[in-house]
Amino acid sequence: VQTHVLEPPPPPAVIRRISGVYPHLAVTSVQNECGIGAVVPWADRLWALTYAPHKPNGSDDKLYEIDTNLVRTIRPESIGGTPANRMIHDESQQLIIGPHFIDTNRNVRTIPYSTMKGRHTANARHLTDPANLVYFVDMEGAIYEVNVHTLAVKRLFKKPVPGWHAKGGYTAQGRLIVSNNGERGGANEYGPDLRVGGPPQGEEA
Repeated sequence: VQTHVLEPPPPPAVIRRISGVYPHLAVTSVQNECGIGAVVPWADRLWALTYAPHKPNGSDDKLYEIDTNLVRTIRPESIGGTPANRMIHDESQQLIIGPHFIDTNRNVRTIPYSTMKGRHTANARHLTDPANLVYFVDMEGAIYEVNVHTLAVKRLFKKPVPGWHAKGGYTAQGRLIVSNNGERGGANEYGPDLRVGGPPQGEEA
C-alpha cells in the first residue's frame, strides 16, 4: 500500500534551458531508484517511462508524452513497474513501451500487471504470427505471447533458460534469442528447473 505519492511538478509557464538541460523534464518517484526505463519517438511525440527497482506489480512511476514544444504530459494510463521493453510493431502501427500499446493517434491501451505480472525487459517479433502476436520477455525469465489487437496474454514459459535477471531478447534466423546476467555454478549443477539455488533477491515471479 502506497502511503505517499510524489507527483512531478506541473509544466512551467516558460520553458528554461540551462547549459543544455531542461529542468522541467526531470522525472520523480517515491522509489529508491528512478530513471528512464525506455524512450522512443513515435506519433510526433517522444515517449518515456520511468523505472523502479523490483516492482513486478506496478508502482507510482509514469508514462510521459513530450511534444515538439517540450511540453510534458503524464499519461493517466500509467501503472509504473520496472519496464525496459520497447518495440514499434509495424503491422499494427503501434508503439509497445512497457505494458502500454500506443497507436498513431496517441491512444494508449495498457495491460495491467494483474494480467501480466513482471519486470518486462524486451519485446521480440513472433516467430510464426508476427502480424498479430509479439513476445514479452520478463526479467525473472518468463516469456509471454501477447495479441497486439486484443491484448490477450498467454504465458509460454516460466523459466526456459538458466540464469537470473533477463536483460534482452530478439528474433532472427527462425529463433527467439534471450539473454540474462547468468548465475554462478557449472552446467552440471543445474537442477531440473534450470537453476542453481534461488534468485539472488527473491525476484522469481
